[in-house]
Amino acid sequence: MANMNIEDVFTKMSLSGKSAVELMEKNKTASSNADVDIYYLQVNQYTGTSKDSVADGRLAILCSTHNVRIYDSTRLVRTATINGSEAQVSKVRFGHNSPDLVYTCSLDSKIRSWDLRTKLEAPASTFKASGNTSASFLSFDMTHNDRFLCAGTKLHKENVYVYFWDHRQPDSVGCYEDLHSDDITQVRFHPNKQDMLLTASDDGLVNCLDISQPSEEDALLYTLDTTSTPDKLAWLEDDSAFISTFCNTAYIWNTDTGDESVKRNLEHFQDQVKTHRVDYLVDCFVNSCNSPTLLAGNDKCDGLLFTLSEEPSTHLGTLPSAHSEWIRACCYNKTSQSLYTVGEDALLCCWKPSESVKASPPNSRSAKAGHTKSARDRKPYARP
Repeated sequence: MANMNIEDVFTKMSLSGKSAVELMEKNKTASSNADVDIYYLQVNQYTGTSKDSVADGRLAILCSTHNVRIYDSTRLVRTATINGSEAQVSKVRFGHNSPDLVYTCSLDSKIRSWDLRTKLEAPASTFKASGNTSASFLSFDMTHNDRFLCAGTKLHKENVYVYFWDHRQPDSVGCYEDLHSDDITQVRFHPNKQDMLLTASDDGLVNCLDISQPSEEDALLYTLDTTSTPDKLAWLEDDSAFISTFCNTAYIWNTDTGDESVKRNLEHFQDQVKTHRVDYLVDCFVNSCNSPTLLAGNDKCDGLLFTLSEEPSTHLGTLPSAHSEWIRACCYNKTSQSLYTVGEDALLCCWKPSESVKASPPNSRSAKAGHTKSARDRKPYARP
């Protein structure tokens, strides 16, 4: 994997934190109780194309309070909140065909779609498993054309499932039952091939599947044993996949051959930078040069950017301490070269090359009202 001037993506960024950082919003508490701690757990951006530039710039953020907040990614202003599910929301994602549709899956065994053009008092559609399953949904995804959906479940009576839906039907049309032996925490369809699917589980296994095959046994192409618990899972630009674990190991996995092409532990990234600690991995994104870039973090709440390829990693730069707690997730917009980070301090930050960053709003550096510093636990709440 060639770097293709990967350093150009971020070398224009001011590392002093004076000119390139953070458009940050002061987030008010989500309830009347000002002492409630709110964590931002996941961020997802609409990546399709539409005629509405405002809609194209939306971000969806999953909160620890079980709701979803929608933001304008340009102004970092909250534009909507989805509170429609009493059950804990486990994942959120935009559809690919419309910036107005946001999907969530929850521990009540349902996937819901929400139309942002409405008052969000009820879901636009609901997908559930056929039969009387009580297995909670921990993960879900959609094919690139939004035609098919899938969800991975929590372990229930010694079984875990991957359910499938045709978008035109509310009940599931298929199910895999023998892929994993513990919670299925990630499922990801290929960005261009609707039959290719990745699944990851707390059993340590990551599977690559061709769901066009007639049986579950035939569908399983390759398995990677991480010997740990997978944390993040994503397809890269080619047919390789990125995997990180809670033991802070990063993989690039060649799904054409089933071979592990890159494996990097935390010590490898620490060796590349002497001025900052590297304490944990956040996620990987494909930058505007189509090369994988890894975001890591440390106890000082810095973000550290590294190349990730078969060559030894290079430290690209450090994002100054915009967050006051650990960074939990990120997403990247190739068009605007904007990197968005969210964290346990309930702050949304936008990072851009310094020449394209506009002045921060007057209250942008204000602390979150009512927030108290908590222990830096990567899982601020336990799954039931």
